Formats: sequence, C-alpha cells, structure tokens
Amino acid sequence: MAAVGCKHAGCTRPWGLSALLAGLLLASLPVQAVPRLCLSGSNTVGERLAPALVKAWAEHQGWRLANESRPSPEARQLVFAGRATVQVEVLAQGTSSGFAALRDGQCDIWMASRAARPAEVQAALGLGRLYERGQEHVLALDGLAVIVHPANPVNALTVAQVRDLFAGRLRDWSQVGGRPGPVSLHARDEASGTYDTFRSLVLGETRLSTATLRYESTDRLAAAVAADPRAIGVVGLAGVGQARAVALSDEGTRPLPPSSLAVATEDYLLSRRLLFYTPAQPRAEVKAFIDFALGPSGQTVVRESGFVPQEVAAFAVPPPTHPEKREIVAGARRVGLNFRFGEGIALLDNKALEDVERLAQFLRRPEQAGQEIVLVGFADRSEMSPFAAIALSNDRVDLVADALRREGLRVARQRGLGQIAPVASDATPQGRERNRRVEVWVRSVAGAAAPRVGLTSAGG
Repeated sequence: MAAVGCKHAGCTRPWGLSALLAGLLLASLPVQAVPRLCLSGSNTVGERLAPALVKAWAEHQGWRLANESRPSPEARQLVFAGRATVQVEVLAQGTSSGFAALRDGQCDIWMASRAARPAEVQAALGLGRLYERGQEHVLALDGLAVIVHPANPVNALTVAQVRDLFAGRLRDWSQVGGRPGPVSLHARDEASGTYDTFRSLVLGETRLSTATLRYESTDRLAAAVAADPRAIGVVGLAGVGQARAVALSDEGTRPLPPSSLAVATEDYLLSRRLLFYTPAQPRAEVKAFIDFALGPSGQTVVRESGFVPQEVAAFAVPPPTHPEKREIVAGARRVGLNFRFGEGIALLDNKALEDVERLAQFLRRPEQAGQEIVLVGFADRSEMSPFAAIALSNDRVDLVADALRREGLRVARQRGLGQIAPVASDATPQGRERNRRVEVWVRSVAGAAAPRVGLTSAGG
C-alpha cells in the first residue's frame, strides 16, 4: 500500500501505519462530523506547549486521544474521539512559517515567539488587524536563556559580551572570566522566532559568526551545550535542559537571572511574549481552544511546560536600592507584572488591558483581603529633561491608577520617579521600552494581616 503524505509545506515524510489508520478513521465519518484545528509556527510554542494544551483541552471537552503520529520531526497529528471526532495538527517549523500558514488559510492559529511585524499585519489585513485585542493573544511569557555547560565557572555576562561572543570577536572563555579555552557557539536556525528575538535583542546589526552551529530543535541545541564544557547557546526558558542559564546585565543595570518574577515583569533583558494569532472571526473550535489556553486550566499547562503563565502573583523581594523608591514601597510585595508604554505615549496595550482584569481578580480573592495597591512609574533617559520625564512618568501612573480604580481596586499611592532605576540600557529602542514602565506593588491596609510569602531572589 502506498504511503500517505502530509499536504503542508515542509512536511513530506510518510505518515506510516498509525497515521494511515487515523486517516481511515476520519474517512469513515461524515465530513461535517470531523472538526479540524491547525496550529503552525514557533518551535518554542509547538514543540511541547501546544501539544500539551491541545491534549488538556480535549480532555476538558471529554474526548479521548484516539491516535497520535509524527509525520515529520516538526509536525504532530492528533485525533480525538468523543461526542465528536477532532483532528488537530501542530506544525512547529518556525514563527515565520506560521504567519504564512495563517495568511494563506492553511492553518487556524499562528504560534509566534515574537510580535507580528507591521509588514505582516499589512499582508494579513484580510484576516483583520493582527495587533488588535481578540486577534493577538499573549499565551505566556518566556525568557531567552543564555546557557553554558554546568561546570562552566562563568555565572554572569553582559549583553555586549554575549554579542561579541556570538559575533566571534571574543573567542576564548578567559576573555569573559572563564577558564582558558575556545568558545563553541550554538544557535537556532533562521526560521526560529527564538533566533529572531535573539537577533533583535542582542545581535542588532552584528553578524552571527559563521562558526556557529545551527539547530531546528531547542532540545538538540540544549543537549549539545550540556555535553560540551566550551559551549554557549541561546534557548527559550523551558529549553534549558541539563545546561545552566547565566545572569545577564546591561549598561547601568545589575545581573539578573531569568527567574519567574524577572520574566513575568519583563525586566529580564531577554524576556519575550509567546503569542497566538487568529483571524478576527475564528471558527467555533478555534475560539474554544483559545479561551481554554488563556484560562486557568490552560495557564496551569503553561506553568507545567516550563513557561511563565499569565497569572498574577505577589512576591516578597529585598528592598530597592534607590532610597526614594524604597520609601514608597516600604512594607509592600512586588506583583509579577509591569505596565509598559511606547515612547512619549500613555496607552495600554492588549496585555496591559488584560492585566488590569487579572490584577482585579487576584485582589478579590479572600486570601488577598485588606490589600491596597502602590504604583511606581518610570521613564527612559531619552524622554525630555529629567523634570519633564518625572511629569510623564506621573501621567502613566495616573493612567494605570484610573484603570484600576474603575475595577473597584484601592490605589493607596501613585508616584512617578522619572528616569531613575533603569532595568535596561537606554542605548536601544528595546531597552528604552523596558525602562518606560509602571511597577505594581501591594501591601496590607493598616491593621490587616499580610499574606505569608517567602523571600525571592529577585530584587525591586
């Protein structure tokens, strides 16, 4: 019997007997009884997280897994049976490939490890405006981890050092405080959103060294670094494996590891958002899956898969080093989210609008009774004069405070501090955007008991 092939680009291997049996199962049913869901794009999302979400969603619907096959290393096909039979395809061939599949109508959901580019938004206007709420869905937060062999004595690097290492300008570990020996470079391939983010946040216009080994798979890259004491690589936070992540710093900032708090607040220099994009009018099963993925059960899967979920938590942290900030947030816990802004503007993006709702839900829990909010705002050093930057940071704080008060929340104090306490260098657009932020802290109203929490290693 001839082998059956996959109809999607990049998926050309024979399906084999198990997939053929699944196809016969589907063929025996009326066409209208076989809903189909297709996700395409980021390997970071599609390698483990998306299949885990699909399985959890199907279980929530009361379906059982009838068949699972791998038409190719980057493709997975799942067939579920229950009240209905559903076929789901997950094609993890890189963020850019997922955009093309969504634009061309080949798949329902674009899995992305970067935001849609303006040219992509323009090219997909037939589907709506991809940047709008309802089409752009922040699934999880991730950090690009710079990884080394566990025995490597280097614990922290600057972003400039990482850039110079991957450019081949620094070729020996002794040049960055390690043991003498040549550096072996490992990075994802060109189609990867992980590499695209690394290029944007670290390399810039610098060319990647031609000596770099390239990988389609995060797991293979991490395994190669974990096996080589000379190696350095870049992976998503969930892909560190047996390697070890180093802390990163930038000009004027302290080294920060990719902790859950640092990634959740997006203060970690290589933090990023993982997204789903859908058409403006998705089919019913697409909307049902998205709602599940963004809901409590789906976000539990996100956490179990090694990513930082879209949920609110408060952390006890060491006191801030800046005296004015330390006085403002005295006795408060740091909430794991920040509100960020474009240059010179005070508009909340899709994630920020949803974070307002999430923060309201968090503070309405019985265990958070008696808590009030403290907001601290910041500007970047390119924004006007220091005095004008203080006014702008106050405007942003006021905007967030108004949104929270409309949810019935108690904002006890709000203060803009201008250009102090940067978390990134102001030399790049990405760094300036990280510095334009409003931090959220919570503390007990006088006389109320604070929830008991442990001290984290992340600072404020």
